[in-house]
Amino acid sequence: MINKPVFKYAYRVESFPDDESVFLLSEKKHSILKGRLYVLLAPLLNGNRTVDEIISLVAGKASPSEVHHALGVMQSKGYIEEGDDFLPREQASYWSTLGCTAKDAAHRLQAIKVSVTSFGDVSTEQLKSLLDVMHVKIGEPANLGIVLTNDYLHPGLDEYNRRAMEKGLPWVLAKPVGIVPWIGPLLYPGQTACWECLASRLRGTQEVSVFFGEQKVNPLLSILPSTMHTSLSMLATEIARWVVQGESQFLKGTVNSFDSQLINLEQHPVIRRPQCPKCGAKEREPAPPELKSQRKFFTADGGHRIVSPEETLKRYAHHVSPITGAVKTLEKMTAVDGKVHVYSAGYNWATKQHNLKQFRSILRASSGGKGKTDIQAKAGALCEAIERYSGVFQGDEYQLKASYRELGERAIHPNACMNYSQQQYKNRIEINDQEIDHQFVPVPFDEEAVIDWTPVWSISHGTLRYLPTAFLYYSHPAGGSESGLLCCSNGNASGNTLEEAILQGFFELVERDSVALWWYNRLKKPGVDLDSFNEPYFKEVEEYYRSHNREYWLLDITSDFGIPSFVALSRRTDQECQDIMYGFGCHFDPVLAALRALTEMNQALPSLSGVSINAWKKVMGQKGSSYGKEQGTQGYPSRSLEKWCREATVANQPYLLPDPSQLPRSLSDYHNLATDDLLEDVHICRRLVEKLGMEMFVLDQTRPDIGLSVVKVIVPGMRHFWARFAPGRLYDVPLKMGWLTRPSKESELNPIPPLL
Repeated sequence: MINKPVFKYAYRVESFPDDESVFLLSEKKHSILKGRLYVLLAPLLNGNRTVDEIISLVAGKASPSEVHHALGVMQSKGYIEEGDDFLPREQASYWSTLGCTAKDAAHRLQAIKVSVTSFGDVSTEQLKSLLDVMHVKIGEPANLGIVLTNDYLHPGLDEYNRRAMEKGLPWVLAKPVGIVPWIGPLLYPGQTACWECLASRLRGTQEVSVFFGEQKVNPLLSILPSTMHTSLSMLATEIARWVVQGESQFLKGTVNSFDSQLINLEQHPVIRRPQCPKCGAKEREPAPPELKSQRKFFTADGGHRIVSPEETLKRYAHHVSPITGAVKTLEKMTAVDGKVHVYSAGYNWATKQHNLKQFRSILRASSGGKGKTDIQAKAGALCEAIERYSGVFQGDEYQLKASYRELGERAIHPNACMNYSQQQYKNRIEINDQEIDHQFVPVPFDEEAVIDWTPVWSISHGTLRYLPTAFLYYSHPAGGSESGLLCCSNGNASGNTLEEAILQGFFELVERDSVALWWYNRLKKPGVDLDSFNEPYFKEVEEYYRSHNREYWLLDITSDFGIPSFVALSRRTDQECQDIMYGFGCHFDPVLAALRALTEMNQALPSLSGVSINAWKKVMGQKGSSYGKEQGTQGYPSRSLEKWCREATVANQPYLLPDPSQLPRSLSDYHNLATDDLLEDVHICRRLVEKLGMEMFVLDQTRPDIGLSVVKVIVPGMRHFWARFAPGRLYDVPLKMGWLTRPSKESELNPIPPLL
């Protein structure tokens, strides 16, 4: 029982004797006490009188048992608490609304200390003053550290984080300056992410500040006294709340950004990184991927999945944030008209850029998502952005230092995957000087150089082999033209499971291999009778294209793998400049393969209404290589792409049209190899690879802090659709399949690479 009862400080108490009622009024709720006894007791409950004193004062008007009963009712309903005069009434009232008695609040405020530290040009005096007014004690040893800074990547924060982890000291970080101050996160060593987990994301999302910080050029932070006071007041309130309640869900593991111009507050989760070098596990040699049976659930759009696009989006949308995200943005790039759905996602490059050229390239970095439906396009853009983020070298990957010669048969020669010809190596300077997209040629790989190697798993033989890390991961410090190693996205894919991702990655290999065979040999291919597919979406898009003075058609470019592969092409019909665009698709299911080709082409439609040239640049600007590219005019990402759009026609590029001597392919011409199990589909792919005398490898690039499965599928010998002209399939398959009567000579190959 309470000894010195008082109505909770959140209540204003109004008694009405004639009505025998007492009203308890607060900002959040109102209550009524009915009865003569409550009217009698109300003015006596001031926190200064004991229960015995109250009983004495009402003697003759109420019995002790009646008083005890009434007080018990009010206590059980949460109307009264133990009196305490440590806090001003208005502050006690605030804590009361949060379910904390004035006595408990006072006890914690007296028992718990905080420390206040600053890194950078930010004063701590205003915050200390606010904390003092709220009776928060500042001193050592502190129970909570508070750090103010003008830069969340200030070098001093690394050491502060290290000491906090050693002491087990929770601490909160805030940037009270700028148009958009940041408040939080509150970090608990061993429980939440640490500062390094946050910093690893910020180095990618805040790439402009990071780059110019390296160049000793810091942007001016805009500050008004009022905006700084607002952000510090919000911080001080949450610090006091942490002291009184022992927690702050607002701050815990979250950066809160407050836009002082829009009066808008947004929350950005800080994800704990199990691979973090400061708070995570040590590097271990990767285990072989454990593949298992996965029944399919969704097969309607984009691919075969174990869950719907809605569920995928729900699982991974928290990784989208311009501050803490692996994906910085996720935006729709087309008009909402129900026909064409394209999304762009800006991904976190998560790596240091050493020069202006690299810096400019990451500013354009984005991924595209396409689909028959809006939700599929949105989920696709998110997953592709996570795929790209996961493929960036972050420093925690397992690596083995050796030369190709030292590894012997354990190593795969990188040019078995890149497929540059000796002629290309010989003429690399002249080729590179042309600055044509996707024709860049590095120096020949040095087989004696000691470099980093990463294990990849042979799905075919169940063994480990090694490929150069710089070939497998973007932005490896030892990668680039002078290393002879160029990383690209060919075979990279994401999925809800490893099996999903492997299947998608392999279909991309087959798709691009098929494109290379057709494109560089300029083969005449049959058209496709889309009416036979009985897919209403094809007609809807045809009408949409026609309304924008475009036509489209599909070619069958299926290769010796026998997996349906298509190219969708579109041209303008109302002007001499045809702006020819195209997209590719491959899948066991021929309908899905055709849909993928068409929806990929939808990503490249700058002349359609609702798709601005700037939006198109964001979607297309980083679809391929950035080597040697120079900006085109009127918003084209490169001069070579501008030249293609302005000059290429079906007359001067006749291989783009269906071969009139061949009947169009209909749905009945294709055999769907898909099963109802993703693992069995993977095994079918493996057997097809082995039947053609090749071997299938997988690198698991899944990041522990993300969870979405990401892989790189590698089949040495298969061709990229970039200009890679080494001997092999590019020359052999057209002859084997009867498409040519003799192999093409390298000098006869199409001099224009696919540019999209």
